[in-house]
Amino acid sequence: MTAVACASIVCPVGYTPASAAAAMRAGISVFEELPYRDRGGQSIRGARVDGVPPEAHGRTRLATLARLAVEQIDARFAAMLPWGEMPFLLCGRDAGMPGARINGILSGLTVAGGKPLAGPRTFQVAHGQISAFVAIEQARKLLGERDVEACLVMAIDSLIDARALSWLDNRMRLKTSKVTDGLIPGEAACILVVSKRPIVEGSLRLRGLGLAVETATASNEDPFRADGLSAALKAALGEAGVQLHEVAFRLSDVGGESYSFEELVLAQMRNTRKTRPEQPVWHAADCMGDCGSAAGLIQFAWAEQAFKRGYAPGELAALHGSSMAFGGRAAAVVSA
Repeated sequence: MTAVACASIVCPVGYTPASAAAAMRAGISVFEELPYRDRGGQSIRGARVDGVPPEAHGRTRLATLARLAVEQIDARFAAMLPWGEMPFLLCGRDAGMPGARINGILSGLTVAGGKPLAGPRTFQVAHGQISAFVAIEQARKLLGERDVEACLVMAIDSLIDARALSWLDNRMRLKTSKVTDGLIPGEAACILVVSKRPIVEGSLRLRGLGLAVETATASNEDPFRADGLSAALKAALGEAGVQLHEVAFRLSDVGGESYSFEELVLAQMRNTRKTRPEQPVWHAADCMGDCGSAAGLIQFAWAEQAFKRGYAPGELAALHGSSMAFGGRAAAVVSA
């Protein structure tokens, strides 16, 4: 089996997995006017992490998010891990997405006791919203090695960046005073531990994972049938050995664009063979906007807390990842 546990999360609605999940469950949102303006001269609304100074920009902002995430790692959890020895996978935005890069951003970061956060086996996964899923798939392969018991997966991203906001605004994908069908920018940092066996009580069990590519993206006019997300979900369900109607609830990184919601529905329709009374879909973006490459890890963290605290509506959850502009699609099936 493959176990997944959240070691740390820093996001606009919480600095621990428990507090962030509680806020998302309660539907608490923290949107505010950012010190950026859209093409029409109006203030852009978004969700920022309070611990990051408003004047921090670019790599400084990402570095601050990374530092906060490391500082929030639970001490008891940290004591159980061989820091500096585990393969480390760092998730970042798609190569075609403008903004600050995360290369070398973890240099000098240490956990409690002075041990390095990342060891010599460090990999970068630049696939945007599906980076978490790609990284976990790579981690599963690394766990097949005899001397690897656990891997670290970390994601850091912020759309509160002038270059990213301008890129989104120019493509009519940013929610502004003139565009209602757009996303709200957010930011977050999250760290997961992927291991051969549960390290802490309440870890998720990864039952299945699927990756695919969608040719009809938000950037072209190709006929849209949600082929990519449907294929990814089908692969995840197939590996898990379950049907979609057996999944009690779903989580998604949908950030506000109708294209994304339509894709989510089409993927559900194309994989459903039997109906069930209800199958709620949880959206973290309702509370903190689109957190880019961190959105996938946030789904895993929320699902873990839901199972651990007993408010998950059933035994199985399906997670979804979609890189709207670049075509990457992913899905996973998890349980307690």
